[in-house]
Amino acid sequence: MAVNRREFLQSGAAFALSGAATRFAPEVSRSIALAAVGDCMITRRISMLDSPAFLDLIDVLRSADVAIGNFEMTLAESDAPPSYHEGCAYVHLRADSPDNRLIADELKWAGFKLMGLANNHSLDFAAQGMFSTIDKFDKEGLAHSGTGSDLAEARAPGYFDSPRGRVALVACASTFPDYTQAADGNGEVVGRPGLNPVRLRTTYRVTAAQLESLRAIATTIGATAPPAATPANEMRFLNHSFVAGTPTGAEVIADPDDTSAQAASVRRAGRNSDLTVIGIHAHEADRAPEVPSRFLQPFAHAMIDAGADAFIGHGPHVLRGIEIYKNRPIFYSLGNFIFHGESARQIPSEIYRECKVAGNDPSDVFDKVLGGFSAAPYWQTVVPVATFENRKLTALKLYPVTLNPNLSRSMRGTPELAQGQEASQIIATIARLSEPFRTTIRFDNGVGIVVV
Repeated sequence: MAVNRREFLQSGAAFALSGAATRFAPEVSRSIALAAVGDCMITRRISMLDSPAFLDLIDVLRSADVAIGNFEMTLAESDAPPSYHEGCAYVHLRADSPDNRLIADELKWAGFKLMGLANNHSLDFAAQGMFSTIDKFDKEGLAHSGTGSDLAEARAPGYFDSPRGRVALVACASTFPDYTQAADGNGEVVGRPGLNPVRLRTTYRVTAAQLESLRAIATTIGATAPPAATPANEMRFLNHSFVAGTPTGAEVIADPDDTSAQAASVRRAGRNSDLTVIGIHAHEADRAPEVPSRFLQPFAHAMIDAGADAFIGHGPHVLRGIEIYKNRPIFYSLGNFIFHGESARQIPSEIYRECKVAGNDPSDVFDKVLGGFSAAPYWQTVVPVATFENRKLTALKLYPVTLNPNLSRSMRGTPELAQGQEASQIIATIARLSEPFRTTIRFDNGVGIVVV
């Protein structure tokens, strides 16, 4: 069929003009509300609870466009063998419901859309348990990131598509048993399943006299002599690096290669989402549990510089301060959100031996291991709800939360909105912890308001 040349040119010009108009049209404003929580150690159902303070908290999560947490559990089947952990200060975490698939469904019921899976409990029941957890999250349609069949998969972002836009999560951990870190294959050896690691490099700075004492101890016990090229003021002792100098203390940095890799994942996530979040499981502290390790602030800043819109820390089971960096929120730790760890039905046999507990009643182990968790900070937290307009933080509210430590073991550990004096005390605590980061928080009508 003959084509009229004039009509063809006119239609082509119209198409080109429409394309130009599209390219230069102003972007549609995207407002996304993000709710975030810390560690979720959930071993039992919560959807049947009817406490008004609990249901009000669930409404906070559901009202956000996306709610994100850290799943510090496994959904391993009963035939998954436990990993070995030396020492008493460890409890293997598995949701032991008759069909623990329901736990993923409970999180979805509560309003969660994205969950980080990278933490020191990710492989409590080896790779088999890790894959079982992933499978059950997938079947429930609950997005996740942080673990995988190899390092590339563990570092890949997870995505949730909300009506307001796509939200990405990169999940990593600095606290983990060595054998749990994922690795890529090299053509000769297949990749290793595991979590997305941020390895730390720690140097302990001591006095010259203390360093000489360490050298004497090393000689006495026959420790390997340091390489000849090692400077006189440094030594490697029992797999730790020591250097003479002042001020004394621990100098901790994130491995530069891992930092670059996490930044690359953040940039990838940013190109494919409307809001990018990175979460890290970091127990490490600087002399006190509520003070972040010295590596964490530079690492958080690097992630924001790479394009993250929010940085969420968890792991030490206590609240840490909040920083606003380049108009992006950094939560150094959101503490515990669900704390059912002492409700596990059974734990591996060697834990009883390591803890010197007779018999096979898990409660006896929990009484010993979790005895240090009786202080209020382990049972109080906040749920931040951050509002972003085109990736710019415009509002940040903090909802005070209590986990009711005074209830019975079968009931405590489930979060509720704190009321009255406890609510104001929780906000006062997070305000105090945030002062070193020059963040101002005021208490207003039962919630904390962060000045942004």
